[in-house]
Parts: sequence; C-alpha cells; structure tokens
Amino acid sequence: MGAIVGIILIYGLQLVVFLLLLWLSWRFFDRRYRRKDEDAVQRDLLSGKFTPTPEIFVDPRDGCKYQVYYNKETGEREYVRIK
Repeated sequence: MGAIVGIILIYGLQLVVFLLLLWLSWRFFDRRYRRKDEDAVQRDLLSGKFTPTPEIFVDPRDGCKYQVYYNKETGEREYVRIK
C-alpha cells in the first residue's frame, strides 16, 4: 500500500509540474502567433515604425486582401487588411 502511494505521488508530482510548465509556456512565452487588436495595430502603423512592403496577398481563409508592413528595428511584420 505504501509503495503504491509513493508511485502515485511521484508520477502525480511529475504530471503537475509538466502541466504547470505547459501552462506557463502558453501563457507567457509563446506570443509569436497572437494577434493584436485593431487599435494597437493602427497605433503601431501610425507611429512610423512600420513601413509598407510591396507584398499584397489574398488570405484563403477569408478571401480578403492584406498588405504586409515591416518594422526594421524588431523584424516584426503586420498584416493589414486592404478595404
């Protein structure tokens, strides 16, 4: 009985640590693919840090045209829908 409890504690602790690390990485570290809200994008574009590129493409998911803006300082790219 004591050995079973020990095994459950060891593997349970490992599972809890794994889930905690997974949640932390999702919550804080991987922000590459998170989209900004439209107001933040407009502020960034109007600040002059982003310059338009000649890249224009049609997104196959929604069928809208997008233009790519590039920030030379950070390498960040923004995709702005053309209306």
